[in-house]
Order: sequence, then C-alpha cells, then structure tokens
Amino acid sequence: MKTDDAQIAAFRRSLTYPNAIAGDDTRWSLEERLDHYACPAVSVAVIEKGELAWAEGFGRHELGGTSEVGRDTLFSGASISKPITAALALQMVDQNRLTLDDDINQFLKGWRLPDNALTAETPVTLRHLLSHMAGTTVHGFGGMPPGSALPTPLDVLEGRPPALTGPVRVDKRPGSSVRYSGGGTMIVQFLLEELSGLPFADLARSAVLEPLGMERTTFENPLPEALRDDAAVGHENGAPIPGRWVCVPQLGAGGIWTTASDYARFMIACRNAWRGRAPSILTRRLAEQMMTSQGGQFGLGWEIYGEGPHRMFGHGGSNDGYQCEALARLETGDGAVVLTNAESGLILYWEVFAAVALSQGWTDFMPAPRRIKAISAEEMDLYVGAYDIVSGVEMPELRVWEEDGELFTHIAGMRGGPNRTFRDDQGRLFNRSRPSETVVSFGPDGRAEELSLRMFGTCEILRMKRKR
Repeated sequence: MKTDDAQIAAFRRSLTYPNAIAGDDTRWSLEERLDHYACPAVSVAVIEKGELAWAEGFGRHELGGTSEVGRDTLFSGASISKPITAALALQMVDQNRLTLDDDINQFLKGWRLPDNALTAETPVTLRHLLSHMAGTTVHGFGGMPPGSALPTPLDVLEGRPPALTGPVRVDKRPGSSVRYSGGGTMIVQFLLEELSGLPFADLARSAVLEPLGMERTTFENPLPEALRDDAAVGHENGAPIPGRWVCVPQLGAGGIWTTASDYARFMIACRNAWRGRAPSILTRRLAEQMMTSQGGQFGLGWEIYGEGPHRMFGHGGSNDGYQCEALARLETGDGAVVLTNAESGLILYWEVFAAVALSQGWTDFMPAPRRIKAISAEEMDLYVGAYDIVSGVEMPELRVWEEDGELFTHIAGMRGGPNRTFRDDQGRLFNRSRPSETVVSFGPDGRAEELSLRMFGTCEILRMKRKR
C-alpha cells in the first residue's frame, strides 16, 4: 500500500451529507466535522478494486490532548467483531465439526439453549444465529465498569452476576424474522471455545488474525496496558468515558480492538474467498453463503445490502465511547473502514463514507441526490405518531412529530438525536445523516400505517407499525 497524498487531501476537504439533496453542494473539511461533533479522531482505510488503497488516522487520542492518532492507532470495533466470529464458525463447518442447519444443541456440551414450544417447532441452528434469525434475546452489551469483575461466557448466557444483562433465551419463533442479538453471538462464542479448547481471543488470533497479518488487532479485554499508549480514548458527551478505554468481555459479540487497515484486510480476505481467490480464510462455497441474505438484512455474519452488481457487505459497531462502520461492494471491491472514538461518530462516519466516495470517484456508491417534495401541514399530520418496531434491531419505538413547520423523527434509545425528515419526489421519507430511506404504507384512514426503513434503498433494516 502506498500513501496517496493527493487522494487523502481530496478526502479531507470533501465531507458531505450521505443523503444528498439535488442542488445542494455542501462540503466541509474533516477538521470542521471533527470539531462539530466533538469527536477527537477518525481512522480510515480505503479499499479499491479489492486492494488496500490508503489508510490514515486523523485527529487526537483525546479531546484537548496533543497526541495524534496514526494509521496504527487502535480503536474499539464493537460489533464488527461479529463477522470474525462468523468466519471462525464457518471454518468449523468446513472442518465438519459443525453444520449450519442442525439443532445447535446437538453440538453444545457445557451449556444448552433451553428448549421451549418455539424451539420444539423450529430448532435454533448455526445459520439462524449467524443471521440474527434465531429469536434469541439480549440485543447487545455495554462496557463493564472500570475495575469490576468480568463475566465468563457462561455467566453471560445465564444472565448471572457479574453479567449485566439477562439470560439468553428464545422468545420469538426461530427463522421468522430478523432480531439482532448479541446474545445469539455469545452462543456461537461459547460453542467455538468448547470445540477448539481455546479461549476465544487465542482462537481468533491463530485462525484469522495471524494468517491475515492483522498484527494490530486483539480480542483481549481489558485492553492490555502495553497497547494503551496508542489506543484512542473513548468519548461520550464531549468527555472521556469512565476508565478511558471500554472493556467488553463479550468478545465474539463486541470485544475487538483493531485498526482500520487491519480490518480492511479481513474484508478483503472475505471477498477473496467469495471470488475463489487467495489469500482467503474460507472456502468459496461457504463464503458465497456468508455473502447471501438469509431472509433479512444479514448473510452469515455480514450485513448484506442490495443485489447484483450493487451488492454490498458490511457491519457497524457501537460501544461506549466508540462508533464504527465497514462497508464494501462485492463486485467492484470498493469500500472503506471508518473507526471513531466518540458516540457522535455514528453520524460522522457516514459523512466520511460520502467523502471517500467523492474523492475516489465512486459516482454511485452513495444514494443519488434526491429531489424534495414539500410536505404540507395537513400531510404532516398523516405521519405524526408513535410506531412499534416489529422487525430488525429491537428498540422501544419510533416517534414522528411536527415542530415549527418541519417533520422530525427519532427512535427511542438511538444515539444521534432527532432527525429533520424530508420527503422526496418518490414519496419516500429520508434524513440527511445516513444513506437510508423510509417507504410508507398508508391505512384506510389515509394515515401512515407501516414504515419500512431501507439502507441504500434496497435492504429493509427496520419495520415499524403505528401504535394503536
């Protein structure tokens, strides 16, 4: 990889909205947006034509500090851990130590997923767990308080102290719909440790990290003292998080510490496997399944957006004080990894992706500019209300309201705050902070009845129904 100073310079002055409006050519510098979001740093790796094009870190380890991040600075990657966990499980499938479609309890020894009427009808399988279709509970895990005792994987599965979440159980019919579940991923971690006889961090290092040369990546938590001098400090609300570096003992679900360039190497290897080329870590047969929707937004480990030449694979990550996203096109091999060390990075990283697309000349990587169709006061009233989230990432509800003649939306519990919401000339609702749109279905009374939130206009990630 050669550093392309001209491309990096173009990127640094090209941040913009990921959902563009026709006729609006707003641009910011990277430094302006880091300051705007009170985000100390961002690390970026750009993949072009299936190769690492450039990687660089921007900003500082800590707000108000003087130590600058570089391309080798570590960030907490949170749920971008899950595709690596999936790759480890698929390696076991290739070795005939696991299967994708048999009852997972056939393989578990030291703990079993409790049976009930739902699992009697449809047993949970590895395919269900890797595609978030298992109906398992426990959405995700926060960081552990500094100095606290850390739960074992068995503690997490049973929901017993020092775990801070409830037990992992099935309370939704397996295979019926997507329900994002870090708890389900912990079942996979527990199983991998049983089958390999290794702690998860050691298994990941020997089977994925070392073969791919991911020398700056670890699943050790708490982060070892020796690595902290070049690890970005996590931030929330403009201040360092307690303990400075998040600790996530649920390793397979969210424990990775990595660099943007290291994680790009993993993405490249997964795409190489899908193409049947080396270097890779999976057989082509399993990589093809990994990159194919299993009935929702997920393949096996990866999120899958779109179809045909526009199909993308990726995954986001959200830990206390850190936000990140990894995304690439399968056919072209163009994409990026973006890591940040602030909760506001949830919005910033999409602006970074938009800047990468502009500076690299990827004209159709982000959604095409939209033409606005004004929403009258009478029409706004048709959208206003509360909506239950019935499929996807489980959160309490979506609220839609009118304020000073504008429409706003917010999902309770979602970081990033309310979003001003527009309507395009196709009748789809959107905000400018992420490359998504909402397709609206209206009821007999003319009011919005059901909302389908779709990334890149194709893949439904949330379905919501109006509360009664």
